[in-house]
Amino acid sequence: MESKFEVYFSRYFIEQWQGYGNNTQAFINNKLSLIAHNPFRFRKHKGYAGVFKVKLDVENRYSRLMYTIYYPNPKSVTILGIFSRDRDYKDFERIFGYLRHR
Repeated sequence: MESKFEVYFSRYFIEQWQGYGNNTQAFINNKLSLIAHNPFRFRKHKGYAGVFKVKLDVENRYSRLMYTIYYPNPKSVTILGIFSRDRDYKDFERIFGYLRHR
């Protein structure tokens, strides 16, 4: 089945991706394919319009893969990055705070 959405990656995510090993990349790639086929399957991130999150356990750390829909165009998904839960999304808010209620 072909994806209805184009998938883009932030620079932040690409830098993270390059730091992961093959097993972690394969695990994340599985989640990315689920997002590409149906980006609405995961929960919205409270306080942010069009931002969704996927639960992950990356390298024994409880994390979230964050992505946005409709940015930069209506049929696109932009993968923002992987953010640690133990920091209460402080990194996400610092880097992508401009997405709040856009």
